[in-house]
Amino acid sequence: MVDHFIQGSFAFTCSIAEAALIEEAWQLAADLTGDFDPAPISDELLAVFPPTFADKPLSGFATIFDDANFPHFGAEIQVENSIEDTKICSVSIYSDTDFQPWPIAGLIRRCCQPSLVIGPIGFEWSLTCSKPRIDSFGGGWCAIFPDRIEIETTRETLSKALNGGLS
Repeated sequence: MVDHFIQGSFAFTCSIAEAALIEEAWQLAADLTGDFDPAPISDELLAVFPPTFADKPLSGFATIFDDANFPHFGAEIQVENSIEDTKICSVSIYSDTDFQPWPIAGLIRRCCQPSLVIGPIGFEWSLTCSKPRIDSFGGGWCAIFPDRIEIETTRETLSKALNGGLS
């Protein structure tokens, strides 16, 4: 038996309002995953995750997850206010077991539009294994822009390189 891990750790800066949205969404996901009644959802969060079904107010939020019934980021979050600038925060997202790149990227893209207009946010992750198994190691990268998310695994990049697709 082997254990597989998806690991990631990165930080970025954003406004206090954007960080508050991220924290609210993070807590909402934790409440839903733990089968707890979530706190009332702010109008600001509903605005960035408009419902896809009129009778399900959280349906827009659920779209960023691979499994809408299990909204999980697979990571921890830490938000720290800037000492130098009282209008920005540093957001750190990290995990050494189950980092979920797509939901994390979707959350940042929805919650941090003003910051993404200033510049993209990116991160990398790794896929590791407790034993040396073929094709059980790798990782990937993600670049988040206001209008899109670009995400690719090292396996995809290697395949392109081996087939002459990279220059």
